[in-house]
Amino acid sequence: MQHQPCIAIVEDDDDQRNNYVRALARMPVQVLAFADQHSALKALLQQRPDLVILDIILGHEYDAGFNLYSQLSRLYEDLPVLFLTERVDEIDQVSGLRMGAWDYQPKPISIDYFTAKVESLLRLARNSNLNPEQRLITCGNLKIDLDRRHIFWRNEPLKEFTMTEFAMLEFLARRPDQVLTYQQLAQATFGGCVENNTISTHISNIKRKFKAVSVNFNNIVSEYGQGYRWRS
Repeated sequence: MQHQPCIAIVEDDDDQRNNYVRALARMPVQVLAFADQHSALKALLQQRPDLVILDIILGHEYDAGFNLYSQLSRLYEDLPVLFLTERVDEIDQVSGLRMGAWDYQPKPISIDYFTAKVESLLRLARNSNLNPEQRLITCGNLKIDLDRRHIFWRNEPLKEFTMTEFAMLEFLARRPDQVLTYQQLAQATFGGCVENNTISTHISNIKRKFKAVSVNFNNIVSEYGQGYRWRS
């Protein structure tokens, strides 16, 4: 069974916290939501999250987010955190990044950008846990460099892939000759609500980028009514 990432949200504004939770409910993730640093710390001492989305000002505590992350980072090495805050002064951003934050974003933030940022950070977190052999995928004439996000076909570099396209191709290449359902491909992008026709559009875009360097490319096969597979 595919691991469901655990995302912890620490945000004292009820409306904003609920908006984030609703946005993440469309993704195959477990969400833990907290309004203050003390309840968050108590729960997260029992469970390591895969990503923490953290406001800095919580209630009357001006540096609560910094304090919470400091405690969690001592317990969990390389803990991914996204500071999402109204504190946008450069000194605050520098402080957060120097603490080890993976990203620092100002509020307000659109829900579309929020979910895209979360998908990106989850992907980075997943890839950072791979050993060196797993970070370079070779499948016949296909090579995928996860660190640099480069894709080569017969040693020819392909045009830049979107995050969704890259995730789908990686998922297919890791499972050659296996039929992958629409649902599996959606979950591979952390976008569990993606519609079947949307996945087909992404696959068409992937094929087009391969055919730009190899007109006879036919390694992605459609299995009618089921999904797609990578033909090795």
